[in-house]
Amino acid sequence: SSPVQLPFPPSTMAGLMQQASDMAASAAAAVQDRVNTSLEGNKMLSEGGAPMEAKVLTKAACHSAMEMDAVALGQLEAACKQFTEAAQLLEAQSSDPALMSANTEEETAEFAALAPKFRERTTKFEVALTAVKQSASPKAPEMSLAESDATKILVVKGKLADTGTQVKQVADQAMADVSNRMQGEKKE
Repeated sequence: SSPVQLPFPPSTMAGLMQQASDMAASAAAAVQDRVNTSLEGNKMLSEGGAPMEAKVLTKAACHSAMEMDAVALGQLEAACKQFTEAAQLLEAQSSDPALMSANTEEETAEFAALAPKFRERTTKFEVALTAVKQSASPKAPEMSLAESDATKILVVKGKLADTGTQVKQVADQAMADVSNRMQGEKKE
């Protein structure tokens, strides 16, 4: 029986093994660095006490405000687009005879009355969007990795809400408010 032939020379195999070993060592070092940074964030809070916590909360609030700024800008752009599309649909549904054939007379009148109101709302959103885009956003204070980790620790401890949670809470409340308002309008 003949020896098994490798598709590459043994020296290549040794090189691959060394590369894999180097990559594993590098990954382990990166993980250890990250663990050390996390420990620094925890130590920072435990040794710094209330003043350090206040500093981290201040920086986190600034970073959160900047994230919310970006979300609000995106939401405002989406609202402009949505209102423009709705106004176009209302106009078509109240003026195109083929589409109007599906409407009652009351619906056609309602669509015709709502179209300019949706256009007006679009314009107001566009004015707000232009004003926001023309103003310079402030820069958030620098935050070290340890401070960033301390922020995450404060989130876990319930002393700080992350931006994603805040955005969801605001959106959920807004949707509930709209739903309640629409239910109230139906009763009237």
